[in-house]
Formats: sequence, C-alpha cells, structure tokens
Amino acid sequence: MLAERLGTAEKTGKLDLRGLVLGQAPPAIRALRNLVELDLGSNALAEVPAWLGELTSLEVLRLERNALEDLPRKLGRLDKLRVLDLSQNKLPDVPSFIADLPALASLDLAQNRIESVPRWLADRKALRALALGKNPLEAFPEPVLALSNLAELGLSGLGFEALPGNLGALSALRKLDLGDNRLSGLPASIGKLGALAALVLRGNRLTELPPMLPGLRLRALDVSGNRIGALPLAGHAWDEMEALELGDNPLVVLPEEVAAFGSLGRLDLRNTWLESLPDAFARLTRLRTLLLAGSPVGLRDGRPPDVIFTLEGLEELDLSLTGITALPEALSWLSRLKFLWLQGNPLASIPAALRSMQHIEEIDLTDTPFGRTDEVEALTLALPKTRVVCVDWAATYRSMLEDIYILRDDTGLDDVEIAKWVVARERGGRLPAAGRLRPVDEEVLTRLHALVCVQAPRRRVTTRGAVGVLIDLVAKDQLGWHEVLEQLLDGAQASGGTKSRRSGDTGR
Repeated sequence: MLAERLGTAEKTGKLDLRGLVLGQAPPAIRALRNLVELDLGSNALAEVPAWLGELTSLEVLRLERNALEDLPRKLGRLDKLRVLDLSQNKLPDVPSFIADLPALASLDLAQNRIESVPRWLADRKALRALALGKNPLEAFPEPVLALSNLAELGLSGLGFEALPGNLGALSALRKLDLGDNRLSGLPASIGKLGALAALVLRGNRLTELPPMLPGLRLRALDVSGNRIGALPLAGHAWDEMEALELGDNPLVVLPEEVAAFGSLGRLDLRNTWLESLPDAFARLTRLRTLLLAGSPVGLRDGRPPDVIFTLEGLEELDLSLTGITALPEALSWLSRLKFLWLQGNPLASIPAALRSMQHIEEIDLTDTPFGRTDEVEALTLALPKTRVVCVDWAATYRSMLEDIYILRDDTGLDDVEIAKWVVARERGGRLPAAGRLRPVDEEVLTRLHALVCVQAPRRRVTTRGAVGVLIDLVAKDQLGWHEVLEQLLDGAQASGGTKSRRSGDTGR
C-alpha cells in the first residue's frame, strides 16, 4: 500500500499516509521534491526528520494526532507552506520555526501542552486561521489580538472565565469558537465584529444570550450546553441564520420570532424543557434538520407537535426520547425525509404511511416496543433500501468486552488503568497512558466511554451517576469490566433492548 501511494504521489504531488501507524516518516518521501501536500496524521510519530525541510514545494503539511514533543528548526525552509496542522500532539511550546514561514495562512495547535504564546506570533500577518483550543494556556494569548487579518479563531476548552475587552480588534473574524470555557458573558466589543458569521459558545455558563449578539448578522450560532432559560429573539438581525444550536439548555418556550429566520436550515433543540413548538414554526420552509431528542414534546398527548409535519423540506428528524407513543399519518407529508430517529420512545405502532416512504434512508427504532415486534420485519420488506436500526445489546456488549481483552493484551493496560482513562475522559482531565496508546487503542477506549457513560444512561439502562460508581469500583480494583458490562447488559434487556434484523453497523 505504501509503495502504491508513493507512486501516486509522484504524479499528483499529494501523499496521504494518515492512520497507517508507521512510527516514523518513510525515508522514500525525501525523493518527492515536487510534493505539494503531505499528510502524516495518526502515525504514532515521536519525531519528524529534518529533511522534511528540503521539500520546499510543500503547501500543506498535516502532522496531527501523533506524539510529537519537538520539531526541527529546518522546517522553517518551507517558504510555500500555507497549511500546518500540529493538533493533538505533546508540544510544550509554539514551534519557533513557524516564525520563518512567510506564506502560512492556517495553523492548528489545538490539544497540545502549550502554556503560553510567543510575542512573535503577532507578526504572522498572513495567518487567516488559528486554533489554540484545549491547551493549558495560563492566560489569554494577547499576541493573537494583533492578527488583524484573522478570519477563523479557535479558543475552545481553555477554561477562560472572561475575555479581553479589545477582542473586537479582530475585525476580519468570520468564525470564532469559544466553546467549552467558563464564560458567563462576552465583552461588548464583540458587537464590533461586523464580518462574524459563525459563533460557537457551546458549553459555557451563559444564562441569557449576550446583549451584543442581536446586531451581528450571524449565519451559525451554537449556544448549546449553557443555562439559558429564556430566548428573546425580537430585533435580532438573523434573517440569514442557517444553523442554530440551542440544545442542552433549560428552555421552556421557543418564541414565535424564530420563524423570522427564513434561511434556517438546521435547528438543534435536543435536551431542552420544551413541551411544544409555536405554530409560526410552519414558516421555516428551508428547515432541513430538526433535532428534538430528549425534549418532552410528546408528553402532553403522546404525539409530536403537529406543526412539524408542515415542514415539507425536512430531511432529518430526531424525535428520540421525546415521550411520543404514536406518529400521525401526516408523517407522509415529509416527502424529503431521509433520516427518522425514534429511539427510546414507547411507540405502540407506526403509521401505515411510513411503509410507503421509499425515500427514507434510515429509521432508528432502538429501545422502542415496536422494535421488538415482527412489524420490523414487515417494515424492512416494505422499505428494502431503508436501514432499520434495532440494537442487539448482547452483541454490542460482547463485542466491547472482546475489544477490552485485546486492548489489555496489546498494551499491557489492566482494568484499573482502563477505568482511570474512562474517568479522565468523562471529567475532561488529562488522559493517562497516552504515550503507550496507538490511535486504534484510543478508539477502543473512546467507544468504551461512549457505551457506558453516554449510551447506557441515554437508553435508560442506568443513570450516569450509577455508571460512575461502577467505574470507580473498577478503578479501585474491586470490580472487573466484564462485571460492569454484564450489569449494563442486564439493565438493557430489562428496559427493552432490541435485536437488529439487519447486518452491519447499528450505531447512528
């Protein structure tokens, strides 16, 4: 495979070796003097050779998801380099050779160990995109404020409680990611960012929309995972808004003014307190994705809000865990619907209209009473091109346990160390044993975390707190992973786990 890709690169000038876990950069790359793009991401590299600096035609270099702690100064010879991705490594500092890259326009340093940003970064006027998220920065990186041409800035997961008042100096910004910090408000100067089109404020401590936002002509806004209980939308200049993420907020009412956002294509209302939707919703004729999972919109009468079925342009509809017991025949009006997610609802039946909706690509019936009946077989026969999802819990947990055994054999990790990794992932701390793990090992651990900490609680198998107790017992060497998975399997079966009647991946 490597020889084939090298041969192709000689003709195209592009070499993609991502995810091959090579351990080192193949020396044969050195002969590819006309190489324009090189991707060595996810290759367990502890170092890169200085001769990469000889590839002076390079415009794109991707080295993310490795174990790099330092980089050779000779990379500063890459005077045509436009894109450099060094995210998810172990770099303690911003590499000094970056100061010598005159053409650099995009720099990703997210998820390293960088504690401060050097003053010389302010001189990188060609930069258009910069990502510094999830680093242990001791303070806001002040040199960034001098990058007047910056169009994209990523500052997520840095723990900031406040931002500098002169952030509005970055007048060219089009996308600003401030997600997963500790912000309870924003500086007024953000209202001066007239070019700003996308703003991410996910996972902060906002109790209301910051007052300077109405005047911004945003196209995408993510305020999910905050503490926003009310959403006054009157007077917002958001008629160009295309994506609005409001999930995981204690919203009780969605105001009718949302219907004024005529360009809205995606609306995320997952895990809110909404029990209904306004009738004016019908005016959102461009809406393609509506996500309501975990919001109690079906608890009043067991039916989803009727206004949903007037949105004939919908392509994705998530009604998982909304408490609905039935779907109306009006479902057939959604003639463009491709994905319908009904997971975890006490559905007694599915309307006959669904069997004629040949355009649907996927229906998720996981943990529904309907999913346990022979009607699933009838549905798959009526919709032969549709993927009907019903989880086989026994197979899911058995497969996970087998992966854990393989992981222990391959890495030497024991159940205690695996539990500590899962706990660190759940609490957002630094992940242990990172140097010993390959990307494939991290993928197993990530799936384990998702299975026990996310999927099991969502499917009402147990609570997140109870899962935490089980994992803590494993971390104290008082319980094994096989016992944890057995308990979760028993809970899944008791709550109505279902068996897939189709082969292939049963995850969404």
